[in-house]
Amino acid sequence: MNDTASTPHEIIVVGAGMVAHRFVESLLSRAEADVRVTVIGDEGRAPYDRAGLTRFFSGAGPEELELDRSVFADARVRLISDDRVLRIDRSRRTVRTRSRRRYDYDTLVLATGSYAPRVAVEGADLPGCFVYRTLDDAEELQGFVARRTRMLGRPLRGAVIGGGLLGLELAGALQGMDVDTTVVECSDRLMPAQLDAAGGGMLKSLAEARGLTVRTHARTVTIDPDESGAVTAVEFQDGSFLRADVVVFTVGVRPRDELARNAGLDVHARGGVLIDEGCSTSDPRILAIGEVASFDGGCVGSVAPGYAMAEVAATRLLGGEAIFPGYDESAALRLPGVDVASFGDALGRTPGAFDIVHADPDAGVYRKLVLSDDAQTLLGAILVGDASEYGALRPLVGAKLGADPSAYLRAPGDHVVETLQKDGTYSVIPSVPGGHVTPDALIAIGQIAKDFGLHPSIADGHRIDLRGARLEQLPRIRQRLIDAGLERRDTAPAPAPTATSHRPAAAEHYSLQERA
Repeated sequence: MNDTASTPHEIIVVGAGMVAHRFVESLLSRAEADVRVTVIGDEGRAPYDRAGLTRFFSGAGPEELELDRSVFADARVRLISDDRVLRIDRSRRTVRTRSRRRYDYDTLVLATGSYAPRVAVEGADLPGCFVYRTLDDAEELQGFVARRTRMLGRPLRGAVIGGGLLGLELAGALQGMDVDTTVVECSDRLMPAQLDAAGGGMLKSLAEARGLTVRTHARTVTIDPDESGAVTAVEFQDGSFLRADVVVFTVGVRPRDELARNAGLDVHARGGVLIDEGCSTSDPRILAIGEVASFDGGCVGSVAPGYAMAEVAATRLLGGEAIFPGYDESAALRLPGVDVASFGDALGRTPGAFDIVHADPDAGVYRKLVLSDDAQTLLGAILVGDASEYGALRPLVGAKLGADPSAYLRAPGDHVVETLQKDGTYSVIPSVPGGHVTPDALIAIGQIAKDFGLHPSIADGHRIDLRGARLEQLPRIRQRLIDAGLERRDTAPAPAPTATSHRPAAAEHYSLQERA
């Protein structure tokens, strides 16, 4: 829908988060010198790594979370922090901000992101109740825990309302602050959007093994105060309650689309600015990217789709052809003792989907591959307890496996490919049996790194990481490792647990869709 004939001179980006940063970075790396970009953010900070926010609780300062500042050192860019766009005048192509300033645009890019809601129950705003979305939220939570601990003279009891990826990460962070933490999930399992019942059950066992308490089928109805007015307990629909000195809501996100609504742009009934495959809105002069955008009827609260949208929007503004392919809702969780990944059609919604399952409850491992009805094409997977094959399997979604699919349910200790970088690249870790490496193997590793532009490093004092691999490079890198003898070509699951496969009956498959 974008009718601009050439790169616009004045581009305004509303929002200064990770997706806005990626858009500006991508645009400036390819744009002509006369383009000018104004980025307006309402936080009093430069853009920072929101996806890595839990690092703040383990000692990372705000400056360590900042994204590359060199983007804003470019003379073609100005960053306006601690101001907020309040109104878009589409007829005049201007925006007005809280500070009463007016800015003109040729093209406007909405990257306003989303906000974290609270559960709509009595007591949700009591002192000691928090949401977890921004660095300010993290600082307020940490400060409250420290003050309340001193006041009560004992470790705090905490409740995280929402057992998704963010809730589990935050629960681990609270544990690190010596808070006895319970994860509360209204569904029948943790991470219900990504895991099936068996995978969710295994995750619950792993979480409890590391000291977390997990309550499923628990719907919060009231949050009670003590005599000082601060939170003291959470009540549930079944009449039970949980003592809690601090409560954090991690129940998803909602798009910040009020600016677009007030400007008369088309929005989805459930929220989000409607965009086409080129990230254009109903106004051809306005684009929307990231969590505020609604594509194909939905919004996703993760950074990877936002980055993809940012690249598409930048390419379109530069006159190129690019389309947003749709949402990739892959999820990976890594806490000490808890390793989970889910990607593709993990819940088997595709008609006739065929599952291959490897489960070892004693070892705390559950792996499931979801295949096409001929058991040849990988549709998705769930990995719990050992997600080391995530990076190797993820690029194969939609591809013919070309081997016995059970061979992909690998035993721990083989070659590993995993995500370590926030920029979306991968780290490849060659298998070195027994820690013994031959000169030829070292030469092969070096040549692979050179050929694919990877960055070798020594990790944990005993393994070689090849960092910076792009997703599309992984299959070729893997084949090179196989050819060099650094990965076994045919690896079957450990013999003790058996790999089983089943083709769900139509009724079972339908009920799975309904639960999702």
